[in-house]
Amino acid sequence: MNVEQVLNAKGGETHTISPDESLQALARRLTETNAGLLVCVDRSNGIVGVASERDIAGTIARHGAQALDMSISTFMSRDVVACGLGDDVDALLSIMTETRCRHLPVVQDGQLVGLVSIGDLVKSRLPRLSGSQPACPEGSTA
Repeated sequence: MNVEQVLNAKGGETHTISPDESLQALARRLTETNAGLLVCVDRSNGIVGVASERDIAGTIARHGAQALDMSISTFMSRDVVACGLGDDVDALLSIMTETRCRHLPVVQDGQLVGLVSIGDLVKSRLPRLSGSQPACPEGSTA
């Protein structure tokens, strides 16, 4: 099974944010979208980083209440591991385990086309492990 099959079942909706936005805006957006991570993009929609709930917690722990007004660009993760539509789910699970990342942006021709979580990839493997047909339930979240 590959990433394209996972996204076809799950859907390719991906939530993004500008790295110029504040930590408070990030927290609000994560809550509104029920997401654990947003992809930070520049004006041309290129990936420049990712920001997660963990980034919020760490930044508040280090900077206190003043963190709420800090720009996402000051604390986002810039070393983004991404994948392509043809990438194999099993290989990506190994990469995610090794790098300890929980989300992978999916890129095709330099453009963001989706986001998969480790949960999405594990769910795609469960039917195969139990002998059923592979599928990802609609509405699964990253």
